[in-house]
Amino acid sequence: MEMASVKKRKPEDTNLIDLVFSWSLEDVFNEELYKHKVENIPESFQSVQHYLGSYIVPLMEETRAELASSVDIISMAPFAEVISLEESKPYGSFFYDVEVDSWRNRSGAGRKELYKPLPGDIIVLADVKPESVSDLQRSGSTWTFGSVTKIPQDEHSPSDSKVAEDDDMPTSFKIKTSKAIEVGKGMQNSLFAVFVMNITRNKRIWSALHMLGNLRIIKEILCTDYRVEEICTLCSTVQSNGIWAERFGARLSSMLNDSQTEAVLDSISTMQCKHKSSVKLIWGPPGTGKTKTVSTLLWTLLRMNCRTLICAPTNVAITEVASRVKRIKESFLMDHRKDNSFCYLGDLLLFGIKDRLKVAADLEDIYLDYRVDRLVECFGPLSGWKPCFTSMIDFLEECVPHYHVFLENESSKEKENSVEDDTSKEGGISFLEFIRN
Repeated sequence: MEMASVKKRKPEDTNLIDLVFSWSLEDVFNEELYKHKVENIPESFQSVQHYLGSYIVPLMEETRAELASSVDIISMAPFAEVISLEESKPYGSFFYDVEVDSWRNRSGAGRKELYKPLPGDIIVLADVKPESVSDLQRSGSTWTFGSVTKIPQDEHSPSDSKVAEDDDMPTSFKIKTSKAIEVGKGMQNSLFAVFVMNITRNKRIWSALHMLGNLRIIKEILCTDYRVEEICTLCSTVQSNGIWAERFGARLSSMLNDSQTEAVLDSISTMQCKHKSSVKLIWGPPGTGKTKTVSTLLWTLLRMNCRTLICAPTNVAITEVASRVKRIKESFLMDHRKDNSFCYLGDLLLFGIKDRLKVAADLEDIYLDYRVDRLVECFGPLSGWKPCFTSMIDFLEECVPHYHVFLENESSKEKENSVEDDTSKEGGISFLEFIRN
């Protein structure tokens, strides 16, 4: 497959997908491709542009390495046979509407769920089902990289999730390819789609590194006007730590060790400074409790009514932090001896792409989509708040007539029962009991 050489492309002049598409298969497996361009990340930066630019080539190398690793085990990747391929109008050339028969997992791949295409997926379209890299390198073979750009709504909706799992049901998606596919010739008799990897996270980082908009927040975080480790002369960290240690120290020490407690208190003290921007880094080897420390810090900030935005590069990380914070809250509410004035459950909100977050049942009540669905039910014309309110208002205003009607109905029932059974029980409930019921 002929492709333009990556050496002729300037990274800043293209997006990441186009860069990947410019690689030949030899480029993908060439570990020397960026060897002389990747430099050590400096400890300090001359400007924001220097900071952002320092990460571009490492990201390119990381993407190449991930792609090489995925293509190398293509024999284990999910695949499907293409049953329809048409140019996607009005998007122009290199964009196609693809329909496959069904996706199939390969034995030994370790996948439990059937693969479903997602935007950002890199897919290989080939005229043979590749069992190895050599199948793509074989003389006469035709193949191309493609990137999934869109999934039709009817294929992606939760209501159709059971249908999508059916092996006999077709799956469709839009795709951008690295080169034009001659629809109706050559490939159409035998064309396979093979999932390789998802590049969404790398694309987001790439976009952030090429940001041309408002850089004020980045400049504040980088602290270009002073050294990060400097202590504000107006806010003594030692003094502030003592104040927060007195307020939260006992509870923190019951959940964290000394170094973790110090990290939380130091972060809170620094956050209170209104004179200088600052950055705090919580670091440590795996298993030292970084997630636990961050979760406890967030719990403490919520107790202080401090609005906080938490982001993570992976969905697993953000759901784990959300789960930890929620568990901490629930553990304190269960112990009535402790102050349970901690934030309401409504003060926690988790949001993201539903198919990727895979929200468990214990996190549904803080998940944005779940709350929206519940609110939709509350505004329903028959079972929502309005008919409930109307019914309650009507009852409170007409409770006495309602009670008399109830007594008359009960009296009628008793007379009917007395005819059939002379031992029927007489009497009814009081007005108070009627209201309570």
